[in-house]
Amino acid sequence: MDANMQQQYAEAFHGLHRTGDPLVLFNAWDAATAKAIAKTSPAIATSSGAVAAALGYADGENVPLDMVAGLVSRITASVSVPVSIDLEAGYGDTPDAAATSAARILQAGAVGINIEDGLSGGKRQLASPEQHAAKIKAVRHAAQQLGVHLFINARTDPFLLKYGSPAECLDEAARRAKIYADAGADGIFVPGLTDLALIGKFVQLAPLPVNIMVTQGVPAIPDLARVGVRRVSLGPWPMLAAMRAIGAAAAEVAMSKQYGTFLQPNA
Repeated sequence: MDANMQQQYAEAFHGLHRTGDPLVLFNAWDAATAKAIAKTSPAIATSSGAVAAALGYADGENVPLDMVAGLVSRITASVSVPVSIDLEAGYGDTPDAAATSAARILQAGAVGINIEDGLSGGKRQLASPEQHAAKIKAVRHAAQQLGVHLFINARTDPFLLKYGSPAECLDEAARRAKIYADAGADGIFVPGLTDLALIGKFVQLAPLPVNIMVTQGVPAIPDLARVGVRRVSLGPWPMLAAMRAIGAAAAEVAMSKQYGTFLQPNA
């Protein structure tokens, strides 16, 4: 991708995080889904869980980084909108590892990443905030070296990993948000936070644009917008819904011995 175009996409992606009109990301998992989503969406984001499942791997940095970078190249070559990649925990526990991984993704044309603190030593556990902040600093430096205003979405997992009571999770997420902001993050992503009152409180406490992930019980998008959320991610749900639809359609053909709608022009 042309460097000037990539930087334009990066600035556009930053600008999509608006108060009162959150960026809603219908997450993709390959070039075909990215192209379909880009017809009506101003940006593309991947879900690591969906990407892993589509490639036959378990989530949790099991997809080889070379495959991830290759996928990013295919997606960015297929769409004319900004692309953000779920980079999990940065493919390593050290700042250097995270910086190297982020550079690979940037070189493949992405302009945003998610990087999470809930995977450490290959286990689902909270890394120290200082360790995660060091990764963010290293990633920011790598992006600056490549001349891209990368959007670093720092994911924090106290709610997802049940750190404590809801109030304790909120305090810990807010504490981490401040540390990650100081390290150079551009957004804070809090999977598992679903209570509207707590979300509104977190928006007030966090120094960064707040990203909420769709799970059972998440408030409606207008309600999230009203309390100041600036980004909403559907995560793996689109992929799971697509797989259910394909499974049901395959079963229908197998049982009916008819092609159904699959020979229709717009099928």
